[in-house]
Amino acid sequence: MNPLTASRVTKGFTLSPIKSMEIAASKIPGVISLAQGIPSFETPRAIRDFIKEKIDQGACDRYSLTNGLPELREEIALSLQQDGLHYDPESEIIVTVGSIEAITATLLGCTVPGDEVIIPSPTYTSYQGALRLAGCEPIFADLVEENNFDLDLDQIERLITKRTRAIFYCNPNNPTGTIFSLESTKQLLRLAHQHNLLIITDEAYKDYYYTDDQHVTPVALPDARDRVIRICSFSKAFAMTGWRVGFLHTARPIAERILGFHDSMVTCAPVASQYGAIAALRLGKPYIDQFREEYRARRNITLNMLDQMSHVLDYQMPRASYFVFPRIKDTVALAKDSNRLAFDILEKVKLALVPGVAFGPSGESHLRISFGRELHQVEEGMNRLLDYFNDTSKSTRGGLRAVTKSAPPAAPPLLRKFAAQTLSTCAKHYITRTKPLVIGIVGNRGKTVFKRIIADLLSQKLKTRATILSYNTEIGMPLSILGLANPKSSAQRLRFPIDLLVKTLLAGKDCEVLVLEYGIRRIEDAQNLTKIAVPDWLVVTDIALGESGLDYSSIAAGIEHVAALVPSDRILWSGQDPALGKLNATLLKDRSLNCSAIAQGKLSFGTKSFNVKRELPGPSYQLGTLAAAMIATSLGIEDGMIEGYLCETGRNGE
Repeated sequence: MNPLTASRVTKGFTLSPIKSMEIAASKIPGVISLAQGIPSFETPRAIRDFIKEKIDQGACDRYSLTNGLPELREEIALSLQQDGLHYDPESEIIVTVGSIEAITATLLGCTVPGDEVIIPSPTYTSYQGALRLAGCEPIFADLVEENNFDLDLDQIERLITKRTRAIFYCNPNNPTGTIFSLESTKQLLRLAHQHNLLIITDEAYKDYYYTDDQHVTPVALPDARDRVIRICSFSKAFAMTGWRVGFLHTARPIAERILGFHDSMVTCAPVASQYGAIAALRLGKPYIDQFREEYRARRNITLNMLDQMSHVLDYQMPRASYFVFPRIKDTVALAKDSNRLAFDILEKVKLALVPGVAFGPSGESHLRISFGRELHQVEEGMNRLLDYFNDTSKSTRGGLRAVTKSAPPAAPPLLRKFAAQTLSTCAKHYITRTKPLVIGIVGNRGKTVFKRIIADLLSQKLKTRATILSYNTEIGMPLSILGLANPKSSAQRLRFPIDLLVKTLLAGKDCEVLVLEYGIRRIEDAQNLTKIAVPDWLVVTDIALGESGLDYSSIAAGIEHVAALVPSDRILWSGQDPALGKLNATLLKDRSLNCSAIAQGKLSFGTKSFNVKRELPGPSYQLGTLAAAMIATSLGIEDGMIEGYLCETGRNGE
């Protein structure tokens, strides 16, 4: 037998796509990498000086105990006590070679080959490798993208079988920056108790929140100790990725099972690094605070740049970590092959990003961008990405299907045409039957950001639904109106006609307000979409993006068609875009949206003035919030409720 023949465990085992991208990028002169999650900061001087002192004393020349230096474990126990957690440094804390070694040792110690472990999708790519190394089968539970990639607890429960051994997730989530709430964490623990499962939680990014939410860890909940393994790292919090040191804590019987595997793999974490961890716990908090504010600024720059690409992508605001995970729209030719797309971007504009499929099946059509790199690298990298997507007239450089200025797109296939007509009829019948208030959003920039903010604010009082993701075409809009996702699996396709019939004819009124995006590139789009649903309110975002492949006169004609169907006092429009002032439509000056209406912590329009504490990183967030407040006021939502929303800085709220 060939000694290199793959075993069941190692078959298909390959290098992490993140590392593959970094290796490929390293061979290209002038490349900018926003791929691997490496903090740009140097390890703080105070930590390095402490390590040097210990090296000079000869304290780092020999192994430590396999579970770590006693002094470090005591420091970890003290830091845990500050969070109300009590773990014995002798028997319940293990110092590890970063978090991934802790994860691998945990899986080897707590599972047997053939076990199933439920992990979210998308989630950190190396989890899949660690699971397969332990002989486990990763079972992917899709996060809910439209809800900022939150957990789908019903789906997780459906995925539990007799073979399920654990639920394994990271909070905050990598790659999406999602913060999982206290209520979600409680529900996960309930499932773990009900089905006798372990919970493994990786909290490497717990120090980088951009909200006032308090970090939630399952080990802080009652009756969690005997089934939760919590893994932490010094790499991200203290810019110590090269030192390779982290720790885990759990109940003594579980720790004892993990310790043997940890010993077999590494003997102990590097002793110099362990002294660095001691210094980090004693001296590092001011550095975390400094790093967090710099990451926040870089995040906001990244989001502002992504907003300029909203004609080709959609994104959720990351509330933690230093990653953002935009979804590439189907108008981009390589959208459904993120691996090819990422390497095309690398080749064409020398920018390294991570393909979304690396993070699980539902990561496909996404890219992960790290804004943890140097500020100038983030700015240059995002400019290169904008250049990639905008360069459509000279070549197919961006993979974007160029829009011909005069010729309309080819006629759709017969089946698609039939589907569009059927869905359109059903959606019109649903609107006639349930009579929701329809708020339409048109334009090229930030429609999805506007949609989420308007729907979020109105839902404080009114039953509100919004466009699913970026479903804004003849097929997508009816699906959004009916609240039906595009079926993907065979089972979903078989059930779809029944779901369609029920929604159209039988289902009760499930919303008072529908917030819909209208995808308009030409007047025919506007005509077809308004046959499905005429807006009661219209919000017009910027249209001039400088993308040479778009016919702006056709877009303007389409917007004018929609605007002609809506009363002038119910049209809100971006006063930031001079092109909108030239439309042949009645746009009232007092209904224009300008960023100047939000200043010094106040949002003002007409006679209204509200305090604002919510973070608004860029024009679309500011204008979308202004539009939401203006509509909410007109719909009779109380000022106190509006201001409560505007002053909300966290999302957990429990």
